[in-house]
Amino acid sequence: MITVRRLFLRRIVSEWKYQYQVWKTAVDWIVALYIVIPFLLIFLNTYLSWWRTIPGWVNYLPLNALLGIILFFVWSGSIRIFVEEADQLFVYQQRDWIKKLIKLSLVYYLGFNLLETLPFSLILAPFLILYYGFSPAEFLELSVFVFGLKASIDISKQLIERRFQGWNQTFIKMAVVIVSGIYLRLSVFLLTGLNNLFFCSAALLFLALIILAYMRITISGVFYEDVISGQASKLKMVNLLLRQAGTAAKRTKDRRQRPWVFRNSNPIYRKRTSENVLIELCIKATIRNGEDIKFYFEVVAMCLLMLTAFPKDWKWFLWFMFIVFLTNMIRLFWQKFLNSPFVKLFPLISETQMSAASRTLFLMALPGQILIGLVTAIQTQEWLISLLMFPIGLIIARLAAKKLVFFT
Repeated sequence: MITVRRLFLRRIVSEWKYQYQVWKTAVDWIVALYIVIPFLLIFLNTYLSWWRTIPGWVNYLPLNALLGIILFFVWSGSIRIFVEEADQLFVYQQRDWIKKLIKLSLVYYLGFNLLETLPFSLILAPFLILYYGFSPAEFLELSVFVFGLKASIDISKQLIERRFQGWNQTFIKMAVVIVSGIYLRLSVFLLTGLNNLFFCSAALLFLALIILAYMRITISGVFYEDVISGQASKLKMVNLLLRQAGTAAKRTKDRRQRPWVFRNSNPIYRKRTSENVLIELCIKATIRNGEDIKFYFEVVAMCLLMLTAFPKDWKWFLWFMFIVFLTNMIRLFWQKFLNSPFVKLFPLISETQMSAASRTLFLMALPGQILIGLVTAIQTQEWLISLLMFPIGLIIARLAAKKLVFFT
């Protein structure tokens, strides 16, 4: 007789078999022998050397920067609810079964979250203990705190995604990121100074985790959203491999019928050349895609957090590094645009494509680069140097766009 536990276990086994086949397709024995295994051995040797001698570059890594890395880690997860579209025929009619499937999915997620947090904490262990002065007990307490914070944020993100759409969802998520960063910094301060208050902070965190889990179990009317997100999570690695192979993954349709910008599709350039049309199509396609815009602002926000965490002497250097980084990120949008079925209908001249790619990378990365540059100028308050740095930054951005075109 089939039970909820057996059904869930069967789906877990099927999921792992499927992911194994995907990894087996991507990583054959030759890749494993000559790339993966040597990389793991080199990393293990480097990691052991950190316990013997802390590398010199850690002197330029303040604790706030390390907390920024932790914040990025706790924000990068997701939860998959193991429901399928066919469940609406029988399982969906049994409300207790759906709730039990959600409960088991959350338990499975917590176990997987623990397996992710453990190696992440071990990687940071030599820096936290040997350089920043955390005791082994404080390191263990921080690891448990990171586990709870990551679980709370992932459940919160899913609740937000189920109840809000569009820019409302984006703004709420940004608020959660800011509050989480402040809460993480305050909790670490309490851990290193006022340990008793840290335990109070951790207790509140795990109480919030229990409340959020209960809200996720009892939420109603989100069955189809769970099915869609579950399939997207299952096919995440497949879509990544398809994009690398130059095959466009099918995009889900936006619920909003008309875009907020370029809704009348007016031309951006008066001069209608092949190069200008390609640039215009890529810009419009990216701006009209809410996921791309959200990813763009998330990357810019991450750069701003890192910029804030580093000392004043490093801020302009980081701005130059972010110029190249943002330009390289825009390259992903350009590649997706070129691999779209509509663009593939037209034969493109190589010279026109390269020139359009260079200008597109420069133009689309420019708003984020300017924003980061303005924040850098405000934080350093070196206004004369800022007037010199901005033209240099534009030159570097243009050169980066020209060079990165060869990797598209």
